[in-house]
Amino acid sequence: MFDRRVFTAGLLAVGLATPTFAADPGVSAEEIHIGSFLPLQGGLSAGANQYRDGLESYIKWVNKNGGVKGRMIRLTVENDNYNPQQAVAAAKKLVDRDGVFAIVGTLGTSNNLAAIPYLVSRGVPLIGPLGSHPSINTPTERIVFPISPLGSSHGISLAAFAHEELGAKRIAVFYQDDQYGAELLGGVKSYATEKGLEIVATATYLPSDVDFSGQVAALSKAQPDAVVMAVVPKPGALFLREAKKVGWKTSFLAPQLMADKITRDLGGDALDGMYVNLYSAVRTMDTPVVKTGVAALAEFAPSTPPDYWAFIGMSGAHLFVTALSRIEGEPTREKLMTALESLGTYDPQLIPPVTYKPGEHRGPTVFGFARVVGGDVRLIKSWAK
Repeated sequence: MFDRRVFTAGLLAVGLATPTFAADPGVSAEEIHIGSFLPLQGGLSAGANQYRDGLESYIKWVNKNGGVKGRMIRLTVENDNYNPQQAVAAAKKLVDRDGVFAIVGTLGTSNNLAAIPYLVSRGVPLIGPLGSHPSINTPTERIVFPISPLGSSHGISLAAFAHEELGAKRIAVFYQDDQYGAELLGGVKSYATEKGLEIVATATYLPSDVDFSGQVAALSKAQPDAVVMAVVPKPGALFLREAKKVGWKTSFLAPQLMADKITRDLGGDALDGMYVNLYSAVRTMDTPVVKTGVAALAEFAPSTPPDYWAFIGMSGAHLFVTALSRIEGEPTREKLMTALESLGTYDPQLIPPVTYKPGEHRGPTVFGFARVVGGDVRLIKSWAK
C-alpha cells in the first residue's frame, strides 16, 4: 500500500543529503580544488621547484590547521616547461579536465601572458602570477591579481638606492637583452634623468651566454660608481665571478632573485657586498606570516630554504586563503574576486603591499633592501614604514 508519509519523509531525507548550493567548479562540501602551472623543467626549474614548495607548504599548513571554514584545499600543479603554448595547455587541462576553482601561483612572463586570455574567457581567477609585464603587474583584466612589481619600478628603486644611500653619481647598467632587461633599464634612465645622473655605460647579454669578459671590460673601463644589473641567476653569477677575477670593485645592485641561495651557491664569494631590493621576505623578518612560512617549510619541505623563491611562491597561497576566509556563504569565483578587491592596500608580509580594489589591481610599488655578506642576506631595511 502506498504510504504518502513514508514517501514524503524519504524526499525530505534526500533533500537534506543533497547540497543546497550550486557549486562553482572545484568547490565541494569538503574541499576547494585549485591549480598552478610552473616551469618545473628547463632553465628556471631550480627556482620554480622551490616556488612550488613554498606554495604547497603553505597550503598543507592551512589544511593541518583545519583548512578554511572547514574545507581543505587541494592543489594540482602542472609543468609548463617555460613554454607559452604548454602553459596554455596546462591551464586548459586544469580548468576543463580537473575543474579547478582558481589558478594560484604561476611563474614566467611569457607563460602568464599566453594563458591569461583563456582564463579570462572562462572567468577563472589568476592569483599570484610572477612576471615583469604591465599586463601582469598592473592588469586591466579583472581576473588577474599580481604579486610582483613592474620592471621599471625595479630600475627606479635600484638607481635611487645607489644614488641616495651609496652616493653614486655615475651609473652603469648590465641587462638581459629582452623585455625584462629593457624595462629595468627604462626605470634607471627615468630616475637618472630626473636626478641629473650620468649613465656612463651599458652592456647586454643573452641568457645562453657563458663568457662575460667583454661586458666586464667595457663597463669597468667607464669607472661607474655603481652597476645596476637586470639579470637572472646564472648569467648574473658568472658576470660577478668575472668581475671578481679581474679585480673590479664597485657597488653592484640587482633584484632580489640574485640573492636567493640558488644564486649564492652559483656565485660564491663573488656575490659578497652586492645590494638587492626586496620584493619578497627574508627569513629574519619578524612578522607572523613569515614565521608561519618558515615553520611550514621546515615541516613540509625541509630541504627547501626559507628564501626568495619559496616565500614568493607562498604569497599567492596566502592571498588566496585570506580572500577565501572573507567569503560569506558558499564560495564562488565572483565572490572570491570581490573578496580580493575588498583587501584594498594590503600587506601580505611575504611580499610588499599590493593594491586590490575594483578597477585597480596592482603589484608592489615599494621595496626593502638587503646586502649579501659572507654568503648570508643581511636585511638593511624592510618595506614596512
